[in-house]
Amino acid sequence: MGFRNLQAFNLALLAKQGWQILSNPNSLLAKVYKAKYFSYDDILNAKLGSNPSHAWRSIFNSLAVIRKGTRWRVGNGKRIHIWEDKWLPTRTTHKVISFSRDFGDFPMVSSLIDENSKWWKPDLVKALFLQFKANEILKIPLSYSLPKDSLIWLGNRKGSFSVKSAYYVAKDLVESEAAGASSSSHLASPFWRKIWQEFKQFAIKRLSKQISLLIISVNELKSESTIFNKLPNEVVSNLYIFCLRMLNRILRDVNGTSIVTIDGKMFLMNTIINEKFLHPQKLGATTTDSDVFCLSSR
Repeated sequence: MGFRNLQAFNLALLAKQGWQILSNPNSLLAKVYKAKYFSYDDILNAKLGSNPSHAWRSIFNSLAVIRKGTRWRVGNGKRIHIWEDKWLPTRTTHKVISFSRDFGDFPMVSSLIDENSKWWKPDLVKALFLQFKANEILKIPLSYSLPKDSLIWLGNRKGSFSVKSAYYVAKDLVESEAAGASSSSHLASPFWRKIWQEFKQFAIKRLSKQISLLIISVNELKSESTIFNKLPNEVVSNLYIFCLRMLNRILRDVNGTSIVTIDGKMFLMNTIINEKFLHPQKLGATTTDSDVFCLSSR
């Protein structure tokens, strides 16, 4: 039959069951599952549940195939979310790429349709979307009766579900998950751990330099600005402390360590702030980025 990936083939068969529930909501099977697992929604928005049966768990796992292989056909637009659902005829994502905007109505496609004229609201569409996307939306035909929205299968030209077309969709999903798992396992190897350690050290040094340059800029501003000189020493001191706390937080988040440890070394930061930054003339020296970075290694 040409199905080499058994896992993808199994997902395609299970997706067929999910498609039947979705396309035939009045069937006995669909009513049983709806009553237990998705009473107030459709199967695509269903949750796994706290104590699911093996059959439902299997069907639930195959719903990703249906979500990836379908898009909405616009009827009245009441079931289609403007920015989250796939409803455009674009062959790439079938989604709106414009930034989502709050225009006061419920963000469904129905708010873009005029129920009196049975057509799009052109002014609203052009105001919400980019020009090329607005033109694409306005070209979508609408039925004058505004029927319910329906799902289209994208796996073939007929738009009807088939196990063969679902197999290729499932195969892409399985291979993507396998590639992600492979990447995670590579990151756990000794080689990548060593690379990560070197990257953390580089990031610490680079970020430390940026924070220290900020402190130097504040120090220069204090010596050149007459307004800055009128500020109380407590205010200026708090500004320096804020800069060092920023660096302290960066080091703690990246490397798991702090600039100043708890074992009595807080006086070191106070000495640098009070003597070197606030009163540099007392020490007769200029501030360098090593003055700040050295705190992390003490």
